[in-house]
Amino acid sequence: MVLGEEPTEAPERILTTAGWLSLEREYVPRVVAGEHLHADPEAKAALAIAARTFVLRAMRDRLTLGRTTAIPSGARFQVIAPSATADCLEAAARTRGIVLRYQGRMILANHVAGAHWNLDGSQGSDATNTERWVTYNVGRRGRDVIPTRLSLRSHPGNRGCLGQNSSNWLAAQGYDHRTILRLFYGEDIEFHELGGGKSTGIDRALVGILALAVVGTVMMRR
Repeated sequence: MVLGEEPTEAPERILTTAGWLSLEREYVPRVVAGEHLHADPEAKAALAIAARTFVLRAMRDRLTLGRTTAIPSGARFQVIAPSATADCLEAAARTRGIVLRYQGRMILANHVAGAHWNLDGSQGSDATNTERWVTYNVGRRGRDVIPTRLSLRSHPGNRGCLGQNSSNWLAAQGYDHRTILRLFYGEDIEFHELGGGKSTGIDRALVGILALAVVGTVMMRR
């Protein structure tokens, strides 16, 4: 496991298999489009933060990635769509520079499709067979956060895995993207804004706790 320095600023451009792309204006929006094009706006915003964290964490741990080694596109990394819709561009813009951290270090920010949810909150079909990787960390923090089996469970950056379809269902119920992200990655996840050098997670740590308690009841029925 490589432990590099935490970046203070996001790169303007990154090298991908689709060529050199602007991180914020092209890469993140196109990943949102490639991974979950028709999601609710709040689910898109949550995915934009997860996708940005995922690629920058990978670049932090592998210094040639995105610089001289092209970032791949596909299910084993993140899917880069040929283009992005206005909604995907907006999701990237409104979350610009924000990454997820735990104790000051970027997390792995795994995310998969997961199972679809029915209107009543029950689990539906799991066509991609990826629900097994999704974690529900309602109200959990510290060592109580459940890591995903998609990565090494003892990895300090393993704070769980977001389910894209679960996230979309939650957004449709009115949950904002920060509450959604805490549900999958833990209540103590930190929202850090690169470039500004400030953490926006601690001062908002209580936001959504009541909502998490309510949705936790639904989750536990699954």
